[in-house]
Amino acid sequence: MNRSAVKNQPVFIMLFSIAILALGLGSAHANSMKKQNLVELMSHTDTIVIGTVSAKTDGIQNGLPYTEITLDVGQNIKGHEGEKYTFRQFGLIKPKSMGDGRVNLMVTPAGWPTFVKGESVMLFLHEPASKTGFQTTAGLIQGKFMIRGNEIANGIDNDSLFAGMKINRTLSASQQDLVNQAGGAYKAEAFFKLVKTAVEEKWIENGVMINEK
Repeated sequence: MNRSAVKNQPVFIMLFSIAILALGLGSAHANSMKKQNLVELMSHTDTIVIGTVSAKTDGIQNGLPYTEITLDVGQNIKGHEGEKYTFRQFGLIKPKSMGDGRVNLMVTPAGWPTFVKGESVMLFLHEPASKTGFQTTAGLIQGKFMIRGNEIANGIDNDSLFAGMKINRTLSASQQDLVNQAGGAYKAEAFFKLVKTAVEEKWIENGVMINEK
């Protein structure tokens, strides 16, 4: 086995454990990168917003590294009101000098969403962690949807987003097209409207949208 890999393994385990604690995620969820459908994403979501990343910075909060992201909000779909939304996610943008000869290497973990100033996104965000206030997207890269023109896709290209679930109501033609599509970019406005309607009419709570996995 590679000697440096053995040497560094405890560091990676420590960083991963810190990330779990910082976000208040259960270890099963943090370890699970299984594909999540829309019901699963929405069931773990406290806030849904659509907007443009207007600022990004990083720092240390009570010994924990974070990246702070600010959105100029275009649409508030769930859990937020206002024209801006700011949250802190575990991990630095890049390694940071601590000013005493040490370098903090705790960057955003692999598989977690990263953000670029100016990009348009739709975010399905967890409730902030009770101890740190840190927050990230449900399903990690799966809960960050990038908007490019009139199309939208998450970090795994919408793979299986409507798999293993059922919607017990008549959908518009454009919404039914989304459900029938196995993956790939969706028409953004149709997806926005479907999610907004599901939130406003409480489809999950009322048994209209069901996870059959």
